Amino acid sequence: MPNFHTEHFDTLAYPSTFGETTFLYEARSQRGNILIMASMGGEPILIRIHPKKEGGFLVKGDKATRPTQASFLQKVLIDFRDASNAKEIFSNIEPKKFLHVKPSAYLKEIGFFAHSFQPEREIWIEIGFGSGRHLLHQAKKNPHIQFIGLEIHKPSIEQVLKQCELQCIENILVVDYDARLFMEFLSSNRVGRIFVHFPVPWDKKPHRRVFSASFIEEALRVLHVKGTLELRTDSPLYFEFTFSQMMQLSKAEVHVKKNAELEITSKYEDRWLKMEKDIYDVVLTNEIHSEEIERLGTLNFEQNVDFSKIAHAFKEELLRGDGFFVHFEELFEINAKSGLIRLSFGANERNEKCYICIEEGKVSYLPNAILATKSNLAAHTLIKEWFDGICH
Repeated sequence: MPNFHTEHFDTLAYPSTFGETTFLYEARSQRGNILIMASMGGEPILIRIHPKKEGGFLVKGDKATRPTQASFLQKVLIDFRDASNAKEIFSNIEPKKFLHVKPSAYLKEIGFFAHSFQPEREIWIEIGFGSGRHLLHQAKKNPHIQFIGLEIHKPSIEQVLKQCELQCIENILVVDYDARLFMEFLSSNRVGRIFVHFPVPWDKKPHRRVFSASFIEEALRVLHVKGTLELRTDSPLYFEFTFSQMMQLSKAEVHVKKNAELEITSKYEDRWLKMEKDIYDVVLTNEIHSEEIERLGTLNFEQNVDFSKIAHAFKEELLRGDGFFVHFEELFEINAKSGLIRLSFGANERNEKCYICIEEGKVSYLPNAILATKSNLAAHTLIKEWFDGICH
């Protein structure tokens, strides 16, 4: 993350423009932390300033606002440094190190699947594609299928994107997102196969596994009749856990294999085979046609709130529901009527980190595109109840 350390900085006049950046406002918390809202290229970017125990300040971008180009954040930090006469102690924002992200037609943000994805072909999904051997092999073998690859390991994503371009493979879309929630973004009865090959076993933390009752339920909804959900693992515990989850279904067609040979093997499978480990396959076949669901929207607030009451009553607080939570972390004051609340919320396994912006009574999320997944919607309802409890 681009950042710099400084002994001091001058307070800016707001709003003001310096270089390519417009600085809109400043907000401060009781902990002494500072947020500065900036804008470059039409994108909002929050600068976060932390006082350091040993003196001085750490100045960096806030993770809640991630610009499409990392170089935007570097340039904003440089403009703030120069506009505020900050003297650097340490910095990694030099122009020679500007971070440019090469766009790829194969890489999609989750919002694309929430709002724009309308495939005309059958879909196959691979969760945690790793080196991409299996995903690339299947895509080349089945050009009539639309593949979606989910992965959170950035080097693996870059490797597959590069191979798609080098080999002219046009039927793969890649997304960096938690697979346990991704199914909510897909239409019913559109998927033919879901591959989960050699997931992290999480033997000591089974709650972190991809497979769960809710994951299997969503997988069956998106699969068409005779579509399959397929686990391949070297972990006997993961195999037994998944099989037991499938056996809890009221009706299920499940096939189990041991040490079956595939046309293509992953680098992990090659490793396990050299170690003479057993490989387990469990395949669940869907037999039910599911009802269609509405496409996910975004979360919005309808009510107005009194920021002065919120500021007076605010405290760091963690609220929990069934499978979701809301953590109110820190309040920042812009003026007596406006401010920001830093919070995280959503599913226990994956959560949103964002701000709630309150300006003259109006409430919105920052960034303003929080998707209405089941867990996010439940948390959003709890947040609105929290506001009502304070303001009414």
